[in-house]
Amino acid sequence: MKSRFTLSLKALFVILLFDILVSSCGSQTQDENTAVADSTSAIPKDTSNKTHDFFYSLPSPLLMAKVFKKTGLKYMEGVANAPENVAKYSSVHSKTLNLGVYSADLAYTVLNKQAQQASKYMESVKKLSDDLGMSSLFDTDDYLKRFKNNMNNEDSLINVVCQLKCEMDMFMKDNDKEKQTLLIFIGAWIENMYIATQLTKEANKEKVASRVAEQKFILNSLMNVSVNFQSDAEFKGLYVKLTDLKKMFDNLSVQGDDEKVMIDELQLKAITEKTRDLRKEIVG
Repeated sequence: MKSRFTLSLKALFVILLFDILVSSCGSQTQDENTAVADSTSAIPKDTSNKTHDFFYSLPSPLLMAKVFKKTGLKYMEGVANAPENVAKYSSVHSKTLNLGVYSADLAYTVLNKQAQQASKYMESVKKLSDDLGMSSLFDTDDYLKRFKNNMNNEDSLINVVCQLKCEMDMFMKDNDKEKQTLLIFIGAWIENMYIATQLTKEANKEKVASRVAEQKFILNSLMNVSVNFQSDAEFKGLYVKLTDLKKMFDNLSVQGDDEKVMIDELQLKAITEKTRDLRKEIVG
């Protein structure tokens, strides 16, 4: 009989909401009991305005990286997208997707205390942001300089990354850039998934499998929004591949009153390979 891994979706969103309450822009400190009580509000509802719901419930690349790091994943040189690859991306589509990828890599290196490497990813994020018309974000608060001036202070680096993400979110919202927001999230989500699945041999495989399985819910919400852009010429190919990945997640059963997501080793292997192929197409 194949071994199976389980996870409660409710437990996931308690974790997500608590981290969001603690680290989001301008949020006030709230205790864990409040986070637990309000946990259902973090779950996007099936309403007539799925796009609005989704964009207001997106976990940040830093938050996604934190979720996977809690499984015990260690830092591995070379698993993230190389910073120098930033020069390869020429189209707006590829730059936007890889802004998400590099945002995830930045979070991964910061959380693993790789300050020198993180500085290179911050430079890649700045370059793509500048190319996409968001140079004012870095100029206003000089995020790159602040980042480099706090290389030995992990809390300060995390704070800079969080503030930059908030500024970017506000820029996207103010300029009605929903498609770009979606592409950045897809890039970050795929990169975090790729890093986690590639490092399963280096960590507690059962815990990593559980964290991968819980992405079923996020991917469902992601696809509810992506369908709005499926006819877009540049998005079509990505939409098809995300649909193929979703089919694999659809095979993961949710059981019991506590909504446990179940995944076996063969399913984990298939999702790992599909994620690797999709990520390869994005980063080149």
